[in-house]
Amino acid sequence: MSDDHTAADLVGQSLMLQFDGPAITDEARAALRRIRPGGVVLFSGNIVSPGQLWALCRDLQAEARGLGLPPLLIAADQEGGTVSRLPEPFVTVPSPMAQAATGDPESARICADISGRQMRGCGVTMNFAPVLDVNVQPANPVIRTRAFGDDPDQVARFGVAAARGYEAARVIATAKHFPGHGDTDVDSHHGLPAVGHERARLDRVELAPFAAAIRAGVPAIMTAHIVFAALDDAPATLSRRILTDLLRGELGFDGPIVTDAMDMGALVDRFGRAEATVAAKAAGADLLEMVDSLATQIAAADALRAALADGTLPESCFAATARRLAAVRARFHLTHDLPPMPALGEDLADGARDVARQSITLLGDAAAVPIPAGARLAVVDCARRRSSIAEDPADRSVTLRDAVAAAFPRAVFAEVGEDPDADDLARARAIAAAAEAVLFVTRDAERAPAHLALGRDLAAGAAPLLHASVRAPYDAGLIPGAAATLLTYGDPPVSLRALADVLAGTVPATGRMPVGVPEVFP
Repeated sequence: MSDDHTAADLVGQSLMLQFDGPAITDEARAALRRIRPGGVVLFSGNIVSPGQLWALCRDLQAEARGLGLPPLLIAADQEGGTVSRLPEPFVTVPSPMAQAATGDPESARICADISGRQMRGCGVTMNFAPVLDVNVQPANPVIRTRAFGDDPDQVARFGVAAARGYEAARVIATAKHFPGHGDTDVDSHHGLPAVGHERARLDRVELAPFAAAIRAGVPAIMTAHIVFAALDDAPATLSRRILTDLLRGELGFDGPIVTDAMDMGALVDRFGRAEATVAAKAAGADLLEMVDSLATQIAAADALRAALADGTLPESCFAATARRLAAVRARFHLTHDLPPMPALGEDLADGARDVARQSITLLGDAAAVPIPAGARLAVVDCARRRSSIAEDPADRSVTLRDAVAAAFPRAVFAEVGEDPDADDLARARAIAAAAEAVLFVTRDAERAPAHLALGRDLAAGAAPLLHASVRAPYDAGLIPGAAATLLTYGDPPVSLRALADVLAGTVPATGRMPVGVPEVFP
C-alpha cells in the first residue's frame, strides 16, 4: 500500500458522493467520513439560491479539509435549456441546440462563460457539460436539444467553444456521453441502448466531436451506458476496450473519466450495483457518479475496497485516479477556501437573452409575425412538465403567459394538460374561435396525439394559427395548416421570453435549424 494514501483515501477518490437537501445533514457527514470521496455531485434538490449554494459548497470544503481530504470536485449538470440545476435568480442559458441555431460558436462560449461564472462564484467547480452527442436520431428520447445538432463538425465546433468558455470561468468541463448517445431510441435511465454502427461510421460521426475536444484540451469526459457492438459487448461505462484501449490509448485522453450516474437502469437492472461499480473501475473509469441512497453509496465504496484488498482491482488504478485528480485540481486552482460570493451582474442575463433571441427560428410565412400588439390573441399552451428523467419537472406555462401578456394586453390563455379532458379541449376551441390570431404551443407533440389533433383542428379555423414548438424542433411541420412555425429549441424562461419578443416584433427571427426534421415546411 502507498505510503501517501490509506486504502480508504485511495478508493474514496474514485467516488462522487450525492446526498439530499440544501445543507449537509448528519447522515451526509457520516457518509463523507466513511467514503472519503473525491467529489460531490449536486442536483436541484441541493440548490435553493446563490447564497445557500455558496454556503453549502463552503461547508463541504470545510468538511473535506477537516477529514484531511484534497479539495472536493463539486459538480452539477448545468447544460442550459431544459437540463439545468440552478433555479432563478440564477441565469439559465438557452439549450445547446438553441446556441447552435444562432450559427455562431461564440454563442456557446458566451453561454458557457455565463453558466461557469455563476457556478464557480458559488463554489461549484465542475460542470457535466458540454454534451458532444450528435443527435442524428429525431426519436432520441433523452438527448435532443441537449445536443448542438446532427452534424459532427458542428457539434465539435460548438462543443470546443463551450469547453473554452468553461475553462475561462475556471470550471472543469466534462464532455459527454462518450462514445456518443445521439443515435439511440432508448433512454439509458430506463434501459440499455445499443448502437450497431461499424467502426468507420463511429469514427466519422459519434467519436469525431470527442476527438476534437481532446485535441483542444477538454479536462474531463463522461461515459455512456450504451453498448457499441463494433467496440465491445459490454456497455461503454464497463468496457476496458472503450475506456482504456480507445479513449486513453487511441484518442490519447489522460484526464479524469467520469461515469454517468451508476444507478441508471442500463446498469443496475442487468449487472447489479456492486458488480457494476467494480467493473467500471476495472474498465478505466476514474470518478464514479454515485446517485443513490447513502447506504448504497457506502456499500459501493466497500465493494471497491474489498476488490482492492483481494487483488481484483490493483492499487495502480486507484493511484492513477489520484494523480489525474491532483492534476485537474492544480489546473483549475481548486482549494478548500471559497472567496466571497460575487454579485450576479446584469450582463449575465443580457448575454443569455441575446443568444436566445438570435436562436428563434421562423419556418413558413415570414409575414406571420409580428402580431399587432392590440390583437385578440388566443394562446393555447400544451403543457409538459418534462420530456425525460434527465430534466427536473417544471411548469413553464406561467413564464410564457407572463411574457406574452406583457406584449399583448388582450391575449387570452388556455392550458391543455398532458392528458387533456373534454373541458380542456373545449376551452381551447372556444378562445380560438373568438380570436383574431392563435398561438398554438407544443412540447414534443409527436409524443402527444391529443395535442397534435387539437392543433390540426385549430389550424382549420378562421383565425390564422402560429405554431410555436418550444421543446425539440421535431414538431415542425406537424401542423400543416399553420401559417408559420417558430422554434425555440427548449423552454427555459430565457427562450420563452425571446419567443414573446419575436412575436411582438422587438427582434426578428434569425435562427437557422441545426438539425434536419423529417416533416417540415419547404
